[in-house]
Amino acid sequence: MLLYVAASNRAVSVVMVVERKEEGKELLVQRPVYYISEALTESKQRYPHYQKLVYSVLRAQRRLAPYFHEHLIKVVASTPLADIILNRDATGRVAKWAVELSVHNITYEPRRAIKSQALADFFVDWEEAHQPTSPVDFKHWTLYFDGSKNLEGAGAGIALISPKGDTMRYVLQLQFEPCTNNMAEYEALLHGMRIAKEMGATRLRCFGDSDLVASQTDNEIPLDPARLKLVLP
Repeated sequence: MLLYVAASNRAVSVVMVVERKEEGKELLVQRPVYYISEALTESKQRYPHYQKLVYSVLRAQRRLAPYFHEHLIKVVASTPLADIILNRDATGRVAKWAVELSVHNITYEPRRAIKSQALADFFVDWEEAHQPTSPVDFKHWTLYFDGSKNLEGAGAGIALISPKGDTMRYVLQLQFEPCTNNMAEYEALLHGMRIAKEMGATRLRCFGDSDLVASQTDNEIPLDPARLKLVLP
């Protein structure tokens, strides 16, 4: 079984096909078996492109578990997914996904021809085209935050957008020890909130890809009861 994956800014798609010899055909013929298309949440839209592709393989494994249990699955992609998923130094969500995928007989190979890849590309484009556009928010400032810990240290990134659309970006190097991924996420959020407050923001909408941070702060939380509120999706 072959698995073709594709990802865009707001969606991922997967097409599973079977490749076999058919009477009257000189070359192997690919026939679609199943396809999956998923619109990404706002936090998942901020995954790097390679993580979106890995996530699409994970979603296929969960949705099409019987096929993964019974067959050798070849994932076909232009991105070197084998180097990403099988990397023993991987951390964070990629490492967690790799453990879940490792129980199946999955191989990864580069894409040499379009064939069924065209289907995956079509479905991901179709899914994104049907996503509603977000209305312009003239009241809230918007904060995007992310943080991580690796062997070289810990850091965080922040993007703060004003109601008029002006964007300010900040990068932090975290010096304290011990530091975990979750601690780096919290530091990014708190630093972004401080900057927003200094900029005179009265309402702040924050977006991050940490389920832990979001679940612990998933309400309107007054940073300063008179001035600033935090809203996480």
